[in-house]
Amino acid sequence: MWIKNARILTFDDANTVIDVGAVCMEGGVFTQVGRSAASPVADAFDARGMLLMPALINAHTHLYSTLARGMPLPGKAPRNFPEILKKLWWRLDRALNPDDVYYSALVGIIESAKAGVGTLVDHHSSPNACAGSLDRIAQAFEEVGLRGCLCYETTDRNGATKARAGIAENVRFIERIHRRQHPLLHASFGLHASFTLKEATLRRAVEAGLGLDSGFHIHVAEDRCDVLDCKQRFRRTPVGRLVAEGVLAEKSLAAHCVHVNAADMAALARHRVNVVHNPQSNRNNGVGTAKVAEMTKAGVLVGLGTDGYSPRLWEEFKSACQTQRLPAHQAYALAFLNNRQILKKIWGMELGRITTGALADFVLLDYHPPTPMLAGNLFGHLLFGIAQAPVEALVVHGKFVVRDGICVNVDEAAVAERARAQARRLWERF
Repeated sequence: MWIKNARILTFDDANTVIDVGAVCMEGGVFTQVGRSAASPVADAFDARGMLLMPALINAHTHLYSTLARGMPLPGKAPRNFPEILKKLWWRLDRALNPDDVYYSALVGIIESAKAGVGTLVDHHSSPNACAGSLDRIAQAFEEVGLRGCLCYETTDRNGATKARAGIAENVRFIERIHRRQHPLLHASFGLHASFTLKEATLRRAVEAGLGLDSGFHIHVAEDRCDVLDCKQRFRRTPVGRLVAEGVLAEKSLAAHCVHVNAADMAALARHRVNVVHNPQSNRNNGVGTAKVAEMTKAGVLVGLGTDGYSPRLWEEFKSACQTQRLPAHQAYALAFLNNRQILKKIWGMELGRITTGALADFVLLDYHPPTPMLAGNLFGHLLFGIAQAPVEALVVHGKFVVRDGICVNVDEAAVAERARAQARRLWERF
């Protein structure tokens, strides 16, 4: 398939901008990238001057939270992060059944696609519908056509039996992915956080996960409660404990890392751990602001996620710029370079570039720059223009997922109607 007459942001090492460009895709990868004059076919898709750039990557989210949108929360409002977990999210995940899991994922994936996101790294929990839950989420990804990297949240907060079930679900799904080698689906081993994991469970999970060479996906020092618990029980920080137990390594994702000290940052860098910053969620939950600039200076690879707060990664990009006051090159890397490095390190995917040999995941945006767009000024266009531009099309693995602003593989209105009915029943159980 050929796309012609596009203004291409390649995101290559030179930040090349091709004003009137064309791309060709075969077998899910780019085979040619150049000027539109290179397009040899008359029936190429005409981008009509729209902006073509790599599809966005959301490095940490929770699709299971989608059906909680607008849900009334009984009793007094939570006062702090532990209360938010206990009164909202841990009650919600216990109420989920398999159909809730499926529709919550399906809606979240559709909304992400329409926001230009081609890959989601999801962290799932449904303790009373654990077995097979990752298959239901995978089904939703396949139906919409997005890439998904999935795991199940192992924790001791629901008892030893459900902790073992969480380990089993991770192992089962990872082994399924290894057997199937699906082009759109990948897996890691999910853990909740240090403060909800006992020694025995953590060690069983590590033994199982290391044997599968899958990498771990875990929340780390999101709130001070995680740090205080770990110091009280183990006289270590969460980073120290998780490094010592073999959880944090170069294929692991450490979400948040808000409350880390200099020694923690050095350890994260030394073990090549991948950290994911989630600025809007952190601010909403009142847990603090991650030291992104300090971690980056220490040599930590820091990417960007939404933590389920929003399907729009663009909002996280803007929030990170506003709250962190990062230099332009660091903010640019956070959203557009580091996430692709993380996916390549963990899952071997060559994403996030418009170049021959890379996976053909890209977005077409209705953005016609009113000022010159050059290799050296992309940050300003991304922050103040492109981030607000409508998504006209999304292509994943060389196939349209969104076209003319509509998901092509699913009936959006029908899905929303079924999801509303599902949400009503979920809210009653909650």
